[in-house]
Amino acid sequence: MAEYLQYFVLSFVPLFIVIDAFGNLPFVISMGEDMNKQERRKMVHIAIITATAVGLVFLFFGQFILNVMGNSVGAFAIAGGIILLVLPVKHMSTGHMVTAVKEEMVAVIPIGTPLTVGPATGAEAR
Repeated sequence: MAEYLQYFVLSFVPLFIVIDAFGNLPFVISMGEDMNKQERRKMVHIAIITATAVGLVFLFFGQFILNVMGNSVGAFAIAGGIILLVLPVKHMSTGHMVTAVKEEMVAVIPIGTPLTVGPATGAEAR
């Protein structure tokens, strides 16, 4: 039993740090400020479902997907880092991070992915 607890801690702690739930909180708050309580709750639920689904896909099929595309984990992490760099640059130049056609889509991109489950999570899951 102690061995399973050790494996859990060794897996959970790095993923908790990489996902950075507390660091993403300001983004969630700023993107949901124009929504009522029910819409914000729906946004958070969709973001959690999206992050879980993307994380599980990368956990089970990530290496296969990268091999099919001919990419390495390092190349994936660099490309994801560039995407994460574009978000703050766009925020500084336009005053808002994303323009959403539907409010639910803000939960998928950028909150669910790449902010919550991004390139570091994919690299960590392998």
